[in-house]
Amino acid sequence: MQNVEKTLAVPGATPNRSRDNTESSGWIGRAKPILKWVIVIVVLAFLGLTIQRAYQDIQRHREHLDFSRMDWKWLLAGVLVYAIGMIPAGLAWLQTLKAFGETVPFWTGLYAYFLGHLGKYVPGKAMVIVLRAGKLHPLGVAIKPTVVSIFVETLTSICTGAILGCIFLLTQSPPKWMLLGALVCIPCAFLMLLPHTFRAVLAVLAKSKIGRMPRSVNDAFTGTLMLRTCAWMLLGWILHGSAAWLVLGGIQPSAGLWTLHGWSACVAAVSLGAVAGFASMLPSGAIVRELVITWLLSSLVPQPIALFAAIAFRIANLIAEFVMIGLLTAAKRNEKTKELSVH
Repeated sequence: MQNVEKTLAVPGATPNRSRDNTESSGWIGRAKPILKWVIVIVVLAFLGLTIQRAYQDIQRHREHLDFSRMDWKWLLAGVLVYAIGMIPAGLAWLQTLKAFGETVPFWTGLYAYFLGHLGKYVPGKAMVIVLRAGKLHPLGVAIKPTVVSIFVETLTSICTGAILGCIFLLTQSPPKWMLLGALVCIPCAFLMLLPHTFRAVLAVLAKSKIGRMPRSVNDAFTGTLMLRTCAWMLLGWILHGSAAWLVLGGIQPSAGLWTLHGWSACVAAVSLGAVAGFASMLPSGAIVRELVITWLLSSLVPQPIALFAAIAFRIANLIAEFVMIGLLTAAKRNEKTKELSVH
């Protein structure tokens, strides 16, 4: 931790690998395996609670569902599309780190991004930073730019999701109060995505314990960076909404769902559900996200079906995340093997 603290305290400081080796020989190095297992156990515990709650909800509403009508090929397609839909945000995050002047091996960087998703299931938002920075710091990636890049990825994701969800919500004939809320939310989210907003946040951070960021971080916030990042995020939200559409279609096969109206309702439900879940500060937006998705999908299907679809979508998310982590673990090992063979 001493090396990390020095990195945070000195503007523009970069990790020293020789110091990392010296540090690992001390008590901190001996504690690392224990800390790793503690993190794994905590993450698995919260994942178990999430799955248990989902199973209980499924049991409670089983009498309203006809499992014999479910079309599993659409459910599997939903898992696949959701997994693909996480990649754009990961690419945006890696490109942000590159813009900050940090060099990250591609597959290892994507692996760190997907691993960080497991931190959503732990109370608070710090675990995402711990998991991602913990994988990148030993590779020479500075802590401060990593923290800012996660902040950029999170804020742009939430703001673009809010904008896309509100725009699609306007096509669904929502209640008047929701219509007014969407009209207010859209311009506010746009303002949050301006480069000047991020520079202002960096100025505030400079006066805090985190300290001043390297100049390369401040200079990286340009219109080009924000447009590119937002474009990746929008693509991700569209794919996630499409995944929910497929899951819902697999649960309740109906010609009425396979329409532009049905698709846009699913995109709005998923994006706004995620925004509400993030704002709730609950681990991974538990319960809140499902409630919002259920409420918005109730315009397409009966409420018990909408609730089951929201729970099934959560489970599909978990499966997709673990599948991607498994695939990227293999890709990361192959990348490391190639680097060793070159040297």
